[in-house]
Amino acid sequence: MKNDCVFCDRTQFEERLVAEHSVVENEEYNIIATLGQITDGGYVLVVPKKHISCMAALPSHEMGSMVTALQEAYTALASEYKHKYSASIRFCPVTIFEHGIVGQTIKHAHLHLLPAVIDLSPKIRADFPTAEIQELSYDAHLQRDGYVHVSLGNTYVHLYEIYKKRQEPYLFWTTTIGRPMVCWNPPAPLQYLRIIAAELLGRPERANWRTMDPELDKQLGSGTVTRLKPYFS
Repeated sequence: MKNDCVFCDRTQFEERLVAEHSVVENEEYNIIATLGQITDGGYVLVVPKKHISCMAALPSHEMGSMVTALQEAYTALASEYKHKYSASIRFCPVTIFEHGIVGQTIKHAHLHLLPAVIDLSPKIRADFPTAEIQELSYDAHLQRDGYVHVSLGNTYVHLYEIYKKRQEPYLFWTTTIGRPMVCWNPPAPLQYLRIIAAELLGRPERANWRTMDPELDKQLGSGTVTRLKPYFS
């Protein structure tokens, strides 16, 4: 825990708390409706209670509980919002991304889950043409609702192994068919992945969570909590 970190202080986000995921002590996660709802609700963060810089910095033996929390949040979003933001059932209804040290406004690891089908890859490649971009191990399966659902266990073990050797900032994201991607050491500005996601969704005014209309954001965040909490009861 870090005293000046908002993700280490439950009182800073309690009204936006969707669920708590706990396996054993020190392997606990909060699922939070984020400030700055780019979509009309459903945008959540998976945040470890332990203060850590990025998900790839987790010890390898803690990857399983993180992935379990992530999959629970993913399944809830895919079930609740699948028809609202997805034009085709061929695509993953949830886009996952992370600012791995670079681009963070809060220096505490957190994964973004956005209930929308967007392709971040072309913009990232265009913005950082000299950066190394890598596809991580890919494991997916079809479920009966027709969507491709991503299994991220192997992906994060792979990311951990690479990060342990490189110790470099990174951007992590999933493609429209769930392929996990990483861009190593890009000169990305603060909130970079939020900014390009908001632009792709036609909501550039919602890119910066600090300046989004606070009343609208509160309404959308509250709706997110109400709609998703039953999936975790």
